[in-house]
Amino acid sequence: MSNLDISQTFVSVVTALNDASNLKKRLHTIVEIEAFLHERYSDYEIVVVVQNRVQTAAEALAALLRQTPCIRYIQLAGNVTQDVLWSAGLENAIGDFLVLYDLDMDPVPLISEAVELCKSGHDVVIGTCCQKLSPFYALFRGMASLFLKLADYHLPKHATTFRCLSRRAANAVMATGHFHQQFFMRIQKTGYAFKVLAYKPAVERMKTFRDGSSSLINLLVFNSLVPLRLMTGASVAGSLLAFLFALYSLGIKLFKHDVVEGWTSTTLLISLLFMIQFVILAFISEYLVRLLEEQDGKASYSIVFEKNSLIMINQDRINVYEESTSDDANLVQTGRNK
Repeated sequence: MSNLDISQTFVSVVTALNDASNLKKRLHTIVEIEAFLHERYSDYEIVVVVQNRVQTAAEALAALLRQTPCIRYIQLAGNVTQDVLWSAGLENAIGDFLVLYDLDMDPVPLISEAVELCKSGHDVVIGTCCQKLSPFYALFRGMASLFLKLADYHLPKHATTFRCLSRRAANAVMATGHFHQQFFMRIQKTGYAFKVLAYKPAVERMKTFRDGSSSLINLLVFNSLVPLRLMTGASVAGSLLAFLFALYSLGIKLFKHDVVEGWTSTTLLISLLFMIQFVILAFISEYLVRLLEEQDGKASYSIVFEKNSLIMINQDRINVYEESTSDDANLVQTGRNK
């Protein structure tokens, strides 16, 4: 690709290391991403956010910074949730267009395809691909659809973590909601137009029941007030049942003597009422924990250090345009060439 064909768009590719598995392959993918971006964009960066638990990656990443340009290595002080990990990367990226990239799953050419689709007028591009489902997950997903609708979950079917956001969409994501809220739900609720980009993953990944149930609980508890309203209704219903049972017991006592019948129904009813009580207590405790965390005033994450690549693309290049207009179409009106 000639210099005339290189886009003036600033692209930030955000990725995360949540664990040390497949580290060598992941670092090789980062090198491939840099070479791919170098051929197509005049300005770009690769933001790698690393959990505190991934201590074994520090030396390998340091070596990568000495050999590969335009990499920003951000080491977090603690271990955070996956949502906070993506949020930290998005908040520290500085590009006109920001691509959220899974090193294990997403193909490299998908980056430019998503950026061009975003520039065509869609501030948010959502990646989708068919993934293998475990039998329990397939059954669970059908049952969970109703709860997802209650939580205002309207992401496309088979949506992955791959996203491409314009700068204004990224700013809206960081300005709305809290870090503990489901990250991709926050992207959905920005109100910007989105486009679905279907692709074939580089490596197929199976969705398990454990991951699905954990995500469902997170969505219900931290992204909607509907479950709390449902629990309130359940508590009222439970209280009504208890009151009716008390009237029933009183009537039996008044009109019959030495009654032995009903022991089974009484046991089942008491068990049901205790179940409702403990479910309500579980939800209340989760909300109280979240309220205490918000009042604590602590940051959702902290950075130990940030390191940059020692190699520069072009030390003589300046961050201005030689011409006042550009042929590079950008319908989302974000960045320098708007």
